[in-house]
Amino acid sequence: MKLRTLDCKNCATPLRQEGDKLVCRSCGSVFDIPSDANDIEYDRIINAEDYIRLELAKSILDLENSYKNQEKINQEKRDSDLRARRNRMVKVLSIIAIFVCLDMVIWFVIQAGLFGFVQTVRSRKTQNTVETAVWDPGYRLTPSDLKNDKKFWKYITDDIIKETKEGYDSNGSVIFSADEIWSVNKDPEVIERCLITQEDSNALYIIFKLTFENIDGRTKEMYYCTAAENIKVDEKGKVAYKRFEGKDTDSHDVRFHSEEDLDSIFQTYINGDTNDYDRFVFEL
Repeated sequence: MKLRTLDCKNCATPLRQEGDKLVCRSCGSVFDIPSDANDIEYDRIINAEDYIRLELAKSILDLENSYKNQEKINQEKRDSDLRARRNRMVKVLSIIAIFVCLDMVIWFVIQAGLFGFVQTVRSRKTQNTVETAVWDPGYRLTPSDLKNDKKFWKYITDDIIKETKEGYDSNGSVIFSADEIWSVNKDPEVIERCLITQEDSNALYIIFKLTFENIDGRTKEMYYCTAAENIKVDEKGKVAYKRFEGKDTDSHDVRFHSEEDLDSIFQTYINGDTNDYDRFVFEL
């Protein structure tokens, strides 16, 4: 969903959302939040979360059942092949016992060879069992999966704000020259959290608005995007990811380590390819 900025019709001051209304802090005017086709499509995607979860769960169950059936067939074939090998061995030994008088030395050599062969078959069987035990078809995530991990949910809603501010202002200010000292005096404002799921990956993007203030009172609003990619949830419901990393676009300002163009962030990381029907975006 593309971010829009609305101004007050009475005094042209930017409006701020409070609940399901837009409120002007200058004159106190209250307006309804306008909607368009993108909002309707977004609501359709959000409401489809349970359907997606059920369909994915069904697909996973079908894959697991198919895998178990195939493994059963493979096991029966391995057992059949092993019995056939043993039968051939018995025939060979019977023929040797009938036509050749084997001494004890040759007998022990044959037994040692048979023992090694059986051990090799068992070793391969054990190796196959270990490999299939870690098979995991994977699955998409939904906002509910992230909210169920209370520690992770607290981090992306509260702790990451403090961490982002400290990252920009760890020394108290951003200094460019004697008369250019900019500080991040206010906490960064989270304006978007988006969970994006695709066939083979899940990623969480968080977009902040940063307000830099100069020593002479001037302010500068910029935007910063950070993301955790390859997110997974283990069987205990714990969210696993490598780390959150900053995301840049062509408009990235290397001095402020942020963006002036918010639309470029949305176009690069959130909107994506509108023709990609495998891609789902959930706003948190």
